[in-house]
Amino acid sequence: MIWILIGGLLIFLILQSVLLKTGWRRGLEVSVKFTDPYAYEGDKSKLQEVVVNRKWLPVSALEVSMAMSRNLLFEGDAGENTIKTDQTYKRDVFSFLFQEKITRSLDFVATKRGYYEITEIDLNAYDYLFRNCGFAMVPQLTQMYVYPAQVDTRRLNLLCTAISGMLAVNNQLFPDPFEFSGIREYEPTDPMSKINWKSSARQGKLMVNQFDSTTNLDPVLIFDIEDSRILKQEELVEETIRIVSSLAARMLEKRMPLGIVSNTELNESFAPGGGKIPKINQMLSCVTSNNRTGLEMLTELSEDLGKMDAGTGSERVFIFVSKNNHEEIAESIRKMAGVTTPFLWVFPRFSYEEDWQPEMPYVRVINWEVKV
Repeated sequence: MIWILIGGLLIFLILQSVLLKTGWRRGLEVSVKFTDPYAYEGDKSKLQEVVVNRKWLPVSALEVSMAMSRNLLFEGDAGENTIKTDQTYKRDVFSFLFQEKITRSLDFVATKRGYYEITEIDLNAYDYLFRNCGFAMVPQLTQMYVYPAQVDTRRLNLLCTAISGMLAVNNQLFPDPFEFSGIREYEPTDPMSKINWKSSARQGKLMVNQFDSTTNLDPVLIFDIEDSRILKQEELVEETIRIVSSLAARMLEKRMPLGIVSNTELNESFAPGGGKIPKINQMLSCVTSNNRTGLEMLTELSEDLGKMDAGTGSERVFIFVSKNNHEEIAESIRKMAGVTTPFLWVFPRFSYEEDWQPEMPYVRVINWEVKV
């Protein structure tokens, strides 16, 4: 009986090996997918692996390998069997019987803004004798955006107060555009967080809090991410982008039109409403400095300033976010700033650097400390 069992086992192993070599790929479905279309820097998310064996033949070991950005950091058990070099190379092994489906969720942290995708995975099948039975590359199409982190709400409120204060100096009748001013009916572009549920219950329809001002406010958000130093200041550049993302979201939520000017691919005007925030964050996730310097950008803006102001009848305010404070840029800002064109300069700097307080009429400088 023992020899019969041993013989039967050998026949099974040989037969399984032969069948796997010829048909291991048949009825086998493998996919990976980001569970979230987007996350913010520092957020946790998941990568889902799904393996389905639809044939009546067990697979003793299936090795699934993939490469993804090292900026997506696996956590806990998901970090096992990973090698980090230029990318993170992840390898998982599955073992299953016939007609079986296995799903695994791999936790990771999105550590840096960007656009990330997985375009293929590699499969290696092994029989019960641990001999390789086949290899295949399987195309995939899964992607996600990592948006810039939103700055601390208290620091953002200070910026909004500064903007309101600059406008009040020029027009004593101008109300604070960042304060609540009423209730109106819900529109499809309004975020759900703005719904006033008590008023909605009384009115029998969705109502939202309104932050419109009685005077047209036309903010222009200008940012410069030129980083021409030998020792790069990447963290200051990233903080610049975070400030822009947070300010843009606040202004659009308050139903202000917004113009964005930069030395990146993002140069556009946006209508009021929160519906444009995802588009801006997607663009900010991918921006890199183009060939224009900050000075060239400001020079072009200065030349177009007259056209921008002609006949608008709006209260314009410029918010400039840049770590570059060399004299040429400062002089360009001085020439543009005036009684009717107030400038707020948000100046990101490292915590070990001293405050920068230049003599610039009609320009308010806010030092934005970045800890390292």
